[in-house]
Amino acid sequence: MESNDQKVFQEERMRGIMKKLERENRVLIADLTKEFNTTSVTIRKDLDILESQGLLKRTHGGAILHKPLFHGLNLNEKEKLNADEKQRIADEAVKLISDGDVVILDSGSTTTQLARNMKNLKGITVITNAVNIALELSASDCEIILTGGALQKNSSTLVGPFADDILRKVSADKLFHGVDGIDYETGLTTPDIIEANTSRVMMQRAGENILLVDSSKFGRRSLGVICQIKEINKIITTKKMDKAEIQKLNEMGVEVVIV
Repeated sequence: MESNDQKVFQEERMRGIMKKLERENRVLIADLTKEFNTTSVTIRKDLDILESQGLLKRTHGGAILHKPLFHGLNLNEKEKLNADEKQRIADEAVKLISDGDVVILDSGSTTTQLARNMKNLKGITVITNAVNIALELSASDCEIILTGGALQKNSSTLVGPFADDILRKVSADKLFHGVDGIDYETGLTTPDIIEANTSRVMMQRAGENILLVDSSKFGRRSLGVICQIKEINKIITTKKMDKAEIQKLNEMGVEVVIV
């Protein structure tokens, strides 16, 4: 029978394995035995438990991170999730907006919260493809440019060739955008490939790309790939990162702000 100390050590070891997997997407038993100073039998047991919890998939000599595709939620559902985290992110993001800025706000629940924080700003031009964000700011002093496009009703988002064409005719100081998933190997993703393309066009039109993501988005991936992580400039997040993870992002040229 396992002692309480053994259980504690096992839980800490499995947390360490998962952190390594989130960073590297793949682990080898030989490396884990050295890192955690234990036997291959013990590591195999840990991997079996984590696999039974749906967190990884066993492979020959190790394991890979289990990453089923995320198929998305409608905007109303998103706004109910991690609301406190999204508020903290929006509170930090609004500090980056200066008088006279032209900013692009991509659709999403966190960018919607940022729009609510912007209602008292003056001299700001907002370009957005989100109908709900345009409505949020309609009574503010911000100048609003709403793209055309095909309406995605579940997210109040305008996407497709018409939206992309309008975006290619403007230029902005900053883009604030959220994603459904951020994965170190796949990059930034969203469930809809047409929306992913519109988000890519937004990135091309902004001088600085700022990603707003709560902790739940890391390690998750969806169908439509927007870009690789190295293509953004800054991440504002609530995810608690260790020094190795922050260093990895910094080496990609990405500034990390944890709130």
